[in-house]
Amino acid sequence: MKQLLIYNQTHILERIKQLLVLTLLVANSLFISAQQNKNSKVTTSSQETIFLHTNTTTFLTGETLLYKLYCLNPLNNKPSLVSKIAYIELVDNGKQSFQKNKVYLQKGIGTGDYFIPTTLKTGNYKLIAYTKWMLNNPKSQTFEIDLFIINPFQTQEPNANVTFDNTLKNSVSTTKTSSDSNLDNEKRIELELDKDSYYTRDKANIKVKSLTETIQKGNYSISIRKKDQIPTLKQTTPQEFAKKTASNYSNYSSASFQFVPELRAELITGSIVSKSNQDLNNKSISMSLPGKEYVLKIVKTNSKGKFTFLLDRFPNFSNAVIQVLDQNPSDFTVTLDPLPNFDTSGLQFSSKLNLTEDLKKDIEERSTASQIQNAYYQIKKDSLVQEAVISPFFNSIEKVYVLDDYTRFPTLKENVVEVITELYYRRVNDKYQLYVRNNKKDLNSYGPPLIIVDGLLIQDSSDLFDYNMANVNKVSLITEPYAYGPNLYGGLISFETKNSDFAVNYVKKYMKPTDVQRPNPAKVYYNPDYSSGNNLKRIPDYRYQLFWEPTLSLDKKEENLSFYTSDLKGDFEVVLEGFTDDGKPVYITKNITVK
Repeated sequence: MKQLLIYNQTHILERIKQLLVLTLLVANSLFISAQQNKNSKVTTSSQETIFLHTNTTTFLTGETLLYKLYCLNPLNNKPSLVSKIAYIELVDNGKQSFQKNKVYLQKGIGTGDYFIPTTLKTGNYKLIAYTKWMLNNPKSQTFEIDLFIINPFQTQEPNANVTFDNTLKNSVSTTKTSSDSNLDNEKRIELELDKDSYYTRDKANIKVKSLTETIQKGNYSISIRKKDQIPTLKQTTPQEFAKKTASNYSNYSSASFQFVPELRAELITGSIVSKSNQDLNNKSISMSLPGKEYVLKIVKTNSKGKFTFLLDRFPNFSNAVIQVLDQNPSDFTVTLDPLPNFDTSGLQFSSKLNLTEDLKKDIEERSTASQIQNAYYQIKKDSLVQEAVISPFFNSIEKVYVLDDYTRFPTLKENVVEVITELYYRRVNDKYQLYVRNNKKDLNSYGPPLIIVDGLLIQDSSDLFDYNMANVNKVSLITEPYAYGPNLYGGLISFETKNSDFAVNYVKKYMKPTDVQRPNPAKVYYNPDYSSGNNLKRIPDYRYQLFWEPTLSLDKKEENLSFYTSDLKGDFEVVLEGFTDDGKPVYITKNITVK
């Protein structure tokens, strides 16, 4: 009779999720194949598109571009549940992409920012957004926004898209001057401010109200930014986007599907090559993102040596170690696939930036304000949203030895003999092998134990016998047969070091340390508090961007928000935009004055 294998609850859920993802992918592939065989068309029910907007369209180097994107079903503009990762690229007018970011999508919604460096030249740029799944459809390959970037610190070179006279003023539009506009045919939401004008460092209160009996719950952003005379390009409104997608996404034809959707999580793909031409099929590959909270994934290769890891959102570490789990791991070379390549050849840079002499004052003022803000970055920096605490995948059933609770011994041998009685070791071919003891079961028949240190998988346990155990905080054990990923192990041994730094100094030729580009972390954007008793009186405030709230959902009839004005006087534009949960577009603008 087969002995029962021990799975912890987290691992069971992990396997169930993998099976569900596999089932959905197979079902979607079958659906696509059936549709292709029938009429070579795929309905929009399985498709998605992106709407993207930024806090403005003209930036000076040293400023920060803020954006929000909506991954939507083009049939109804409701959030798409297909992709969990979107890609954002900044492309110059030479069609060169020099910045590509990943954005995590929470029910189709993602946010992020990009600091404009002083290395960029004055000129036209595009910010484009897409998902891997969208790249299969020529009609939805991208959503793009035209941008102007001005670098006041570089000598301007001749550029076909930058002029210095007054002949092209009509090619761009300045920020709207209307005091109150709602471009939706049906007013669903009202935006109220407690005053039309404020003093510097004055508190302003915003009310966002549902005008209908039902709460207009959805996904919205609010941006409040100073207006000036520097030309800006008009962005697509949610209404214009909805109208366009309704006509463009009725159906489409595609001969093949190159990209699978990142349906449940971020996908990291790659392949292995054998130096001695070994069979590449069914080889185990591990990826560790080591640390106090860590990631450990184990997958199998296909017949071509290709593999795919699914990385959860947390922890959002980028330092990874990949290795082939084999008796001769040095025989294999591991290569990770690059990020998806978007074809920029079809991009059109038709808008032209017109820099005139009367813009000099505005550019100088904005540049000065940006430099002052950046000089006080440590005081005014944004904060990261606290990540969820991730427990080890085995923590529900392990036995733990906190070594400070016992007499400290410097070597692993002594700790095995004197403290951790469930472990034992043997010397085989001048190397020490570490095993887990179970008096009722022969764990060796299931294979060697899974050994990890700070989340890093250890293939040669003899390396640990020279390690200083004074650095180890605790040892966790599972003394039953243990299945993880596609493999079965004779138990589990996990070492947690005090500084979580074991992987920094543990180097093996067969290990591939690499930086994996992860999605941008979520942020809480800086919003000063000038109420009485604050300690910011002597800190200058030259914010052009007074407020940015990209995660407004309107869960109740009325939402109350507040912000403080800066030391800058002038006109500011308030923009609320987004989509209701049932896909209705919303776009509202108001103007306020600071005096």
